[in-house]
Amino acid sequence: MPASFIRVVLDTNVLLRGLLNNRSAAGKVLEAVEVRRVLLLLSKPLMAEYRAVLSDSAVVDRFPDLTQERVEVALRRLRYFGEYLASVRTRFEFERDPRDEKLIELAIAAKATDIVSTDNDLLSLPTGHGDACKRFRQRLPNLRVLQPGEFLSLHST
Repeated sequence: MPASFIRVVLDTNVLLRGLLNNRSAAGKVLEAVEVRRVLLLLSKPLMAEYRAVLSDSAVVDRFPDLTQERVEVALRRLRYFGEYLASVRTRFEFERDPRDEKLIELAIAAKATDIVSTDNDLLSLPTGHGDACKRFRQRLPNLRVLQPGEFLSLHST
């Protein structure tokens, strides 16, 4: 499938896992982005979250190989390979985890085909019974929310 049809939003947890282990499913998702088998969707709020989490002292202390230089290089590469939306005007209220709103809003605005995450709050959206889950399915009936391994299997990337 051409990259123009696979439009993906990556949760920060997937980016972190991929940077730490390029042989993991998350690492292979990042590889698919870099060889342009999928198109990574980015926004200013999402890039700010990536930078904040990857530069957080708790993360840096736990993973010393994840240096500030390595983080900045990775973020520049993502921006180079991805599609960057300077402004996302779409709004989606997600009371269960407001920090995930930026991912859903980007997916809506950029017409994503997939969100890749290991976060159960996001993974439950397509099948959950809460109000946010119902609104999610109404606004994004064809969007898949998948774990990295599921994403790779589905798209054979």
